[in-house]
Amino acid sequence: MKYFIDFEATQFSGEIISIGCVDENDRRFYTLVKPESPEKITEFILNLTGISREELLQAPTADEAFTQLLGWLDKTSVVSFYCYGDSDAHFLERTLQHLHTFEAQVGLSVVRSALIDFSVDVRKHFSLKHSIALKKVISYFRGENVEQNHNSLTDALFLKEIYEKSQNEVVTECPFPEYQSTANLPKIKRRICAVRGNVKMEFASFSKAADWVMSEFLSMGDKVNDKTKSKVCSRIMVASEKDRPYCGFSWSVGTRHLE
Repeated sequence: MKYFIDFEATQFSGEIISIGCVDENDRRFYTLVKPESPEKITEFILNLTGISREELLQAPTADEAFTQLLGWLDKTSVVSFYCYGDSDAHFLERTLQHLHTFEAQVGLSVVRSALIDFSVDVRKHFSLKHSIALKKVISYFRGENVEQNHNSLTDALFLKEIYEKSQNEVVTECPFPEYQSTANLPKIKRRICAVRGNVKMEFASFSKAADWVMSEFLSMGDKVNDKTKSKVCSRIMVASEKDRPYCGFSWSVGTRHLE
């Protein structure tokens, strides 16, 4: 199961003050977290996140929050937690020092042990010199300027959207020239293949494959929207990654170099 997670934390001690998480099926988890010394939280962090000191005083402790997170997780499959940037690992390590219960320590450790910094993949995807802000990437994929309010659940949802949309895209020209690496972008074309017997379908992206699945296999009464398409894309991805059939077809991802 893939999870997309984000934390907000205190300015100097790095204690987590909010957890936002969404899984690949769009289940969501959000909570504020009361730090050890909420009265010491700077005005900068309160203004940045929109969280009040009073809200933090009434929030669950870190022990309670990570115990709740552990209970919310799907324990039937291997988990991966995608974050954006290297700060989240630091926040987890600093918060671990303040945990007292075994369940909370397990909850935090499950996240920390499976944490993946997706900003590295984004940097490679666009062939960038270094990682860029989450706001820039989500604005690129939406084609409009997106404001970032530093809410941990909103940022987790942004990350999920970036992950899904980047899986469907082959980059031939860097959209962030000011950050572009001197290395040339690879001239590779990806094909999504669906095979059943002698029938073979090829698509330029997971998005195109999802369009075909929805047109061929969804009934007229099914609700078709961006959320439906996102779920179909995810199921095709899982089918291709785990060699599972979907809609009666075997799915795979192939690439070929362009001349």
